[in-house]
Amino acid sequence: MFVASTSFAVELEENQLSTEYYLSYDIDNQTILHSNNIDEFIAPASITKLMTALLLYENSNLSDIVEISYPENYSFEGKVAYLEKGSQVSVEQLLEFLLVYSANDSAFATAEYISGNTDDFIKLMNRRASQINMNNTIFKNPDGLDETGHYTTLNDLLSLSIYILENTKLIDITNKSKFYYEQDDEVKEYKNTNLILDKGFIGMKTGWTSNAGLTFIGYNQENNRNIITIVNKSFVDKSKQTHFEDTKKLYEESIYNFSEKTILYKSSPVYRLIDPTETKIFTAEKSYFKFGYKNIDTKMNLKNIIFNKVSYSNFFDNEIIDFKIYDSKNFIRYNFLKSNIISKFITSN
Repeated sequence: MFVASTSFAVELEENQLSTEYYLSYDIDNQTILHSNNIDEFIAPASITKLMTALLLYENSNLSDIVEISYPENYSFEGKVAYLEKGSQVSVEQLLEFLLVYSANDSAFATAEYISGNTDDFIKLMNRRASQINMNNTIFKNPDGLDETGHYTTLNDLLSLSIYILENTKLIDITNKSKFYYEQDDEVKEYKNTNLILDKGFIGMKTGWTSNAGLTFIGYNQENNRNIITIVNKSFVDKSKQTHFEDTKKLYEESIYNFSEKTILYKSSPVYRLIDPTETKIFTAEKSYFKFGYKNIDTKMNLKNIIFNKVSYSNFFDNEIIDFKIYDSKNFIRYNFLKSNIISKFITSN
């Protein structure tokens, strides 16, 4: 079961984003960076199609052929591709309509193909959500249009995103800038709804409804980092690009504010023993690194001394790091707590 560390999660300063619903996550360090309202219920909008696409991916081969069908009395609503009933597309093409163009009709066509009807597919969506630890999510439809009882949380969307990145190749679909499909003897171009692909955000899904506002799950691999960003309820401006501006700002702050720090360098002194005949300095055999917020103190605190072991803590996490103090010919198994030796811990700055 995936559990994200929130040890260093930090809210951004007020008004840095147009929304108060956001989250950024460092995959390599398994750490939530900046976050706010991550467990509040939100409308997922077309990010819903990530789950729809996951089920299509897991239950098909990319080369399989799908005959387009819809529920009885289905009416095209929202952004659609007007895929013709009875036409045939490959699973890969259907995934492109879901994740690149974000066509609502492709979501219902997927439901009919996988489960035979929409109701059973929605049950499958909710069962799969539970299996990947989306415990605060309920799906009511496969396309993400606003509907009473259709909700999720930023934390659950993070779980879904991580699962997809670690267990599928759907990112190969989401990072396409466009694709082509022939319909009615005409080859049409379908562009990606993600308008910041060229800024390094190769995934994962956009969305927009009245309840969700503008929303986007971004995935960026630049700067030798693997960062997921999620924004929801971004202000709906005239150009409908505020979620992209929020994403870029959230990403920049995450890269700048969080990094790996050296809390102790190799060969740095960690302990000094003094007696009437000899002074001995014990040094670190390796360097120690911690990932965290830029303003966290890198100093270490002496935790305990037992025989030939010195233990210290740090401000980054709960890990206790032990140093063995080896006896020289003049230092034979001192009991540090009872001897008259003058002992001093040397902290790292």
